Amino acid sequence: AKFIYLMRNPYTVFESTRSFFTNTIQPLKLQDISNEQLEENILSIYAKLYHKYESDKQFIPEGNLVEVKFEDFEADAMGMTENIYNSLSIPGFTEARENIEKYVGGKKGYKKNKYKYDERTIRLVEDNWDFALKQWDYKL
Repeated sequence: AKFIYLMRNPYTVFESTRSFFTNTIQPLKLQDISNEQLEENILSIYAKLYHKYESDKQFIPEGNLVEVKFEDFEADAMGMTENIYNSLSIPGFTEARENIEKYVGGKKGYKKNKYKYDERTIRLVEDNWDFALKQWDYKL
């Protein structure tokens, strides 16, 4: 198996996840959960996933894993896609290029959510996910 690990700015991950649960999941809930508990869950699960990945990635054979920053992919989707194909020794990029270009071109103009990070969010992320900020070199 081949794996692509997509890293994303932890500040954005926190805001995006909180927004998803608040706007999409909360209306469907079967029991109440406070905003504080929701945030604690997000912070805890992210840390567990991060540390589990970091401890287990050693078991992926050399050449079967590529780690990519979302922002780098977003800045040069075609270049990064070609790099992923090459890094993972996946054949067929030349044949797939036109279709990939069409797909990527169809995404132009997509407006993703923009987040403003208030002091509380910054503190929560830095206090709880400093390991990811440091390893992946994310700053505000």
